[in-house]
Amino acid sequence: MSATDVTYRAATELAKMLAAGQISASELLDEHLARVRKFNPAVNAVVALDEEGARKAARAADEARARDAALGPLHGLSMTIKDTFEVTGMTATCGLEELRDYRPAADAEAVARLRAAGAIVFGKTNLPPAAADHQSCNPVFGLTRNPWNVERTVGGSSGGSAAALAAGFTPLELGSDIGGSIRVPAHFCGVYGHKPSHGMVPLEGHIPPPPGHLSQPELGVAGPLARSAFDLELMLDIITAAPELKRTAFRIDLPPARRSNLSDFRVAVWNDASAYPVDSAYAATIDALVEDLRRFGVRVVTAARPAIDPAQSFRIYMQTLFGIIGAGFPPPVREAIVAGGRTAPEGSYPRMVADAVGQSLAEFAAAAEQREHLFRVWRDFFTRYDVLLCPITPTVAFPHDVARLDMAAQFDRRIVVNGKATPYMDNLMWPGLVTVANLPATAIPTRRLVDGLPAGLQIVGPYLEDRTTLKFAQLLEREFGGFMLPPL
Repeated sequence: MSATDVTYRAATELAKMLAAGQISASELLDEHLARVRKFNPAVNAVVALDEEGARKAARAADEARARDAALGPLHGLSMTIKDTFEVTGMTATCGLEELRDYRPAADAEAVARLRAAGAIVFGKTNLPPAAADHQSCNPVFGLTRNPWNVERTVGGSSGGSAAALAAGFTPLELGSDIGGSIRVPAHFCGVYGHKPSHGMVPLEGHIPPPPGHLSQPELGVAGPLARSAFDLELMLDIITAAPELKRTAFRIDLPPARRSNLSDFRVAVWNDASAYPVDSAYAATIDALVEDLRRFGVRVVTAARPAIDPAQSFRIYMQTLFGIIGAGFPPPVREAIVAGGRTAPEGSYPRMVADAVGQSLAEFAAAAEQREHLFRVWRDFFTRYDVLLCPITPTVAFPHDVARLDMAAQFDRRIVVNGKATPYMDNLMWPGLVTVANLPATAIPTRRLVDGLPAGLQIVGPYLEDRTTLKFAQLLEREFGGFMLPPL
């Protein structure tokens, strides 16, 4: 078996190989480190290593295996972690110059749960500054390049995570998502990602907010990325837990998937540009997958929509998102954003962001009430359908545009949709449709390319029915295939 064969195996398969003694934890770690040394210079996905600590943990894992000790489901599996999470033995920078030398004293809770399950964390992966962009470039570690085409973005903010998976550096990754930060990189790099229902995975030890903060933000989640939908569920089961102060009485017990056979799913598809932009070449990849489903006998409805106003839903999302983000800005930055945006045209992105950053508590509370109504509309929609398939962004991975990395640069950037320049921040529309309603979404590759780049879609499901979207993704993978190797 070649090194490439090993490093591109699914996590579930590697766990079985480790359990059967077909490979040791130390050998697997060596394979991953060797691949990082060989290929990472071209993509810059892995930006920090704890080789000494990982080798020590791998030796201990092999010794425990030899003793036939009680072992966790990831015992001996080497992996990387997004640099938003605190991990002992390495810095936790979140791409920020002021955190360049910050070394946490404890693991983030989700990381600790992975280690308790036997995972061996050997590296950190790249992201944008403050995890706040759909490209992964920062002043600490520089630019991450897409293994499919180094001239294209890997997405963000879990861009290094997705690139590391696509390049065979790691079998699993822990990412986070508030603006598509798991789903967009999975889409751009041709891997799998799962944005859990809000509140399922502890965020203690995630940056932002700054180190030491304990409050859990609205909208934000942590979740798995992998090269298989089966691996997503394996990891999700490990990191899911009730909030720390509620564990005396609370536990999270996700219901089983609604269906066990692909042909039994009731599938809705939202794949047109009437509400949010989508490039026709990208939309065609989703349409082709829909035709595969129909030929398989799956009931698919392309005109089904939840009874929401998409424009209003997006406004509520932006108000909530930038209300949260803006609260973390230093006062001078916050004041500059508000002053600069309040003179911008109504409905423009500078104006939306300024209004959200400068909103009152009463305005934020009013948006929270509107979200409660959205929750119930979506709940009603999912009484008639099991999953909704839709795009993740308007396009596939676009060319790097990182001459400026400040927030205002995102107002000026453009992406090309159907040959026309479109505001860069339209990338938030399709992810925001899901995030504003706290819904789970599993990002999967369609196994179709646009100009040589992978195209994914998101499988959206009912709140706290994450196993339904995961099961649908797993059945698709089993019937039609999954991850494809990039030309790295």
